Amino acid sequence: MSLRPIFRTEWPIHATPVLADLDRDGEPELLIAAEALYAIRSNGRRLPGFPFYAGGAFASPPAISDLNGDGRMEIAIGCDDNHVYVLDSRGRILPGWPCRTDGDVYGPPTLTDLDGDGQLEVLAGSDDGRVYAWRADGRPLPGWPQATGGFVSASPTVSNLDRDGSPVVIAGSWDGYVYIWRADGFLLPGWPQPTGHFVWSTPALDDLDGDGYPEIIAASDRVFVWRRDRTLLPGWPQPMRSFAAAPPVLVDLDQDGQKEIVMAADRLYGWRGDGTPLPGFPVDLGTFLWAAPRAADVNGDGRLELVAGGWDGCLHLLRWDGSLIGAIRIGAPIFAAPLIHQGGKDPEILISAWDGGLYRLRMENFRPANGEGPRSAQWMEWTWMPLQGPLRLPEDTPVFLAVEAPPSPRAILLYQREGESAARPIPLLVHGGRLGGVFPPLRAGVRGRIWMKTAPEAEPCLGPVEFRISHHREARWRRWRRGIRRRWRWIWP
Repeated sequence: MSLRPIFRTEWPIHATPVLADLDRDGEPELLIAAEALYAIRSNGRRLPGFPFYAGGAFASPPAISDLNGDGRMEIAIGCDDNHVYVLDSRGRILPGWPCRTDGDVYGPPTLTDLDGDGQLEVLAGSDDGRVYAWRADGRPLPGWPQATGGFVSASPTVSNLDRDGSPVVIAGSWDGYVYIWRADGFLLPGWPQPTGHFVWSTPALDDLDGDGYPEIIAASDRVFVWRRDRTLLPGWPQPMRSFAAAPPVLVDLDQDGQKEIVMAADRLYGWRGDGTPLPGFPVDLGTFLWAAPRAADVNGDGRLELVAGGWDGCLHLLRWDGSLIGAIRIGAPIFAAPLIHQGGKDPEILISAWDGGLYRLRMENFRPANGEGPRSAQWMEWTWMPLQGPLRLPEDTPVFLAVEAPPSPRAILLYQREGESAARPIPLLVHGGRLGGVFPPLRAGVRGRIWMKTAPEAEPCLGPVEFRISHHREARWRRWRRGIRRRWRWIWP
């Protein structure tokens, strides 16, 4: 069974939808980030001032809080046009914003009082390799930004590691390191710590060993758990078969009073605090899980279930022990975590997909597994292309480049467009039992080269393969519609 979307955008949705009462009427609005930032009331009408268009698409979900102390909610969001925007509840840009970086801002901003002045600051990572911190009026916080050696595609995490009232900023980088800075921008002694592979995932923190201090949980193609003194907790790191983009989820699945670590990657992994696998885990759903699962009591049995969306275009519902309850075919790859809304009698699940649609479903929409395994629900196959040149790729369309027998499980693809001095990495992921990397959507006419390395600092071991982006009628139609909607927003409700 397939669902019809309750709302459709004109661009693939990477970001989880967000609920917030922006107009203070007691009813939350639904915010959806795609080629624009949409704000939809519960009656389906858009909030005045929205959709908001910037100079690029939004892969980042918005972060919402009262930044300037006026009693109203402000919206902070990162954009592919290399800026971070702060808007008021009517979609107007606040004075001092947007603030520029030199790269895409993929992760949601972090809103926190970093300097202890009682006002929230806006923190964000950028694909220029830096972590930024701005005051509510857009002025940079002293000591920031701070640089890493690779993309910072996830959100910074802020925590009081020593319980002394002094916050620290934690971020992973595509250089393979996890960094910790003090509020003034100075690195903590002993940091950064290496992981051996890209760190896209946002770090998480929790007290797993019961000593009263939080541990730092971070993931690359392994999951690391460090104490605040940078020593590894016994039993860690734990390996995965593929690079992870999703953040760790800390949840007490088995109701033993202690939180477990759940990770989404090529499979759904679960470990206790000492690194031992949870019974029933890892769970192989036959697809790559880009986004983190959500834990909630969806079926009303008093136990937590896990809801996870995959590149197979299915939303999977699993029991706490990893057994599959059922699945529902969405019909397009899922890159965003589900939003579980507990407002009514039964929980509602909102999930966005790469067809630009937002879908709403309940427990009864899931097709039972009936012991047939995770593929009992129909699942879609990704568009694969072998990494053989010259490649002719469709515009505005992501393509999964298949790689046969790479020389190393940590090999990476790199692509470079004509006229650019730097190459961009593409991590290899396991999806459907095959290894490949997602080539991003680009405009027609772009040319360049793709090659492979066994490590960022190694010499190329495959390629270069020439590529060219060709015109595509559907992409041109979508672009025309986006232009019309941006110019005359009142045409569409």
